Amino acid sequence: MAKNYFEGINYGLGNEDTSLEEFICAQNKSQLSVAVCGSGGRALPLAPHSKKLILVDLSREQLALARLRQSAYLELDHQDFLRFFGYAPYGPFDYSHERKKILKELHLDKATHDFFQNVFSEIDYGPVIYSGKWERTFHTLSKIMQKIMGKDYDRILHFHSIEEQKEYYESDFPKLKWNLVMFLLGNHSVFNALLYKGNFVKKNVSETYLEYYRAAFDRLFSTMLARESFFLHLCFYGKIMHEDGNPMEAKKDIFDKIQSCLKQQACQIDHHHGDIFGLGDFILQNHAGQKINFLSLSDVPSYFHGDLEKSFLQRLQPLLADKAIVVVRYYLRVLTPDCYGFSDITIQYRDLIAQEKVQMYRIKIYQKMEA
Repeated sequence: MAKNYFEGINYGLGNEDTSLEEFICAQNKSQLSVAVCGSGGRALPLAPHSKKLILVDLSREQLALARLRQSAYLELDHQDFLRFFGYAPYGPFDYSHERKKILKELHLDKATHDFFQNVFSEIDYGPVIYSGKWERTFHTLSKIMQKIMGKDYDRILHFHSIEEQKEYYESDFPKLKWNLVMFLLGNHSVFNALLYKGNFVKKNVSETYLEYYRAAFDRLFSTMLARESFFLHLCFYGKIMHEDGNPMEAKKDIFDKIQSCLKQQACQIDHHHGDIFGLGDFILQNHAGQKINFLSLSDVPSYFHGDLEKSFLQRLQPLLADKAIVVVRYYLRVLTPDCYGFSDITIQYRDLIAQEKVQMYRIKIYQKMEA
C-alpha cells in the first residue's frame, strides 16, 4: 500500500475482531509474538499470552496510539479506561474535561504526549477511538444509511435472542432498502474516494463487491447477535452505542488480563516502525535473533503484488520457529502463497472464524512444519 495512506491516525478503534488471534495465542503460550499494530487494540490482547510482543507498523502515529493504550491499561481502572477512550456506556457523553486531566497525568514520553496533545485539541478532547480515517468514514456512511433506511433503521441491533433476530431478518427486515445501501455504499469507488485515496485493495475474488458485502452482512445478521458487533455499531450509528458492542480490548476480563500482565512486567513489548520484512534485523539486534512463535499479519498481504504475492510466507519462514502460527486476514483479495514448509490449519478454527464480529475477511491460518 502506498505510504501516503499512512499519514495521521488511520485506525483509532480498528476494523478487526481479533478474539481469534487472542484465543490461538493463548493456546500456544508464545515466547515471541509479532502483530501488525493498527490502533494497538488488535495487538495488545496478545500480551498476556506472550513473553515478548513486537508491534509492527508503517505508521508512527499508530505506534504512538499503541503506547497511549499501554499507559492507559497500566494506569487507569476499567471505567476510566472506557471514559478516556470513549467506549460505551460513556461514548455519548461529554468527558472532555476528564480526558484532558487523564492525558496530563498519563506517563508518556514527551513526543507521544505532545502528539496526543495536538490530536485531542483538534477533536476538543472527544473520543480518540473515532478520530481515525477509517472510523470517520463510517461515521459519514452511517448517516447516509440512516436516511435510506428510515424509521427503525437500527431494529436489527435491538434483539437479545438470535432466534428472534433471525426471524426478523428473514421476514421483516427492509431488504430492498438495505440492497440500495449496499449498492450505493458497498463499492470500491466510495471507499477509494472517502478513505483509501486511490490505494484501495485490488479485488481478485470472483464475487462482485455487492455480492461480497451482502454475504458478509448476511452472516452477521444470521449467525450472531448484531448488537454484539462493534462493526455493525459503526455501520448503523457511526459509534458504539452500548456495552454489548464494545470490542475485545474494552471487555472487563480482557482489560484485567492486559493490566495484570503490564503491571507484573510479564511481557516485554517493543515497537518496530517499518514493514514486516524488516523484522529480521530488528529481532537480531534486540532479541538475539529469537524466532517468532505467533505472527498476526492483519490484512496486509491483501495489498501485496508481484512476486510477493507468492513468496511472502517463504520470506518470513527464516524468522519463524518450528510450529509457529501465522494468521492472515484476506480482504477482497485472497492470495495463494507458496506454502512449502507450512500446513494450512484454518479448518481447526472454523467455528471461531464463523463467530468473528466483522466477517469481511477470508481468514487463513498457516503453521510452519517442524524441520
